[in-house]
Amino acid sequence: MTKIFSYCLFEPKELPSFRTWDKNKDEQSRYFYNILATILANRILYPDYVSRIYITPNIKDNKLYEVLEILSPEFVDIVLFDFEYKLTEPSISRMIPLWQDNVEVLHPRDLDSIPTDFEYKFVRAFEQSSCSSGTLRTHPSHRLYCTMLAGLSSFKPKTIPHGIKGDSFKEYFSRSNGKYGCDQDLMIKTFTMDGSYTALNFFDCKGYLQHHNPIFPCILCESDDLNRVSISKEKAEVFTKINNLGFNNWAGEPVDCRGSLTRFILSKFPSVKNQIEKNISLKSFYLT
Repeated sequence: MTKIFSYCLFEPKELPSFRTWDKNKDEQSRYFYNILATILANRILYPDYVSRIYITPNIKDNKLYEVLEILSPEFVDIVLFDFEYKLTEPSISRMIPLWQDNVEVLHPRDLDSIPTDFEYKFVRAFEQSSCSSGTLRTHPSHRLYCTMLAGLSSFKPKTIPHGIKGDSFKEYFSRSNGKYGCDQDLMIKTFTMDGSYTALNFFDCKGYLQHHNPIFPCILCESDDLNRVSISKEKAEVFTKINNLGFNNWAGEPVDCRGSLTRFILSKFPSVKNQIEKNISLKSFYLT
């Protein structure tokens, strides 16, 4: 059985001006910023997981695609998602593993953020919980309209009834409204609206800047659930670096981890570091 961190990467056709929490919202290449840091950090923090990125064909034309060729297949699975889109529809591809037979645990995540220590504890607590779905809410807006975060969600595919998730990804995808943020809208509609399901099967964790309980019945992640999770010295070293660089304001925060953090994590992977340093464009983009 496989445990997966699932990401998506596609060329934006429209840059969202309303993302006031994202200082890099106007940067076309911002979803490439953290690929090295996030994917390699996952190998240290979650050696029992596979990192997978679903990409649209146009990503192969991006000059930064070379970084994925360096990381794949040893550190990340690259899966092509060929679909015509207008806005953020490809982001729904992160949910494909929910219908794959060999997947034990699935965590859809965003490439524009970096793993944090609190998020790590939530992931391990979710694994140990009796729940089949869950979310981590960390920002003041993560309450009334963002009751479940597409990039901070967790699932145990085998234990989610087909009456909740549907019979196939194709069916799930067809229910999308096609609007900006359609992946999150679809997730909220699918996994949080049936109180008889959420009351016993949904694991909600609030932290950082979010202090309110969820607005639907569910199982709450308590402090004891998080405190039972231990962090090894090697993992703690990574989290300390992340914290010291100011990337731990709230889990899921869009950040730019190029430079110091990327260099630090690359130092743990000499073969990848060597390939990046030999590539003039990637070295300039990630290390300077």
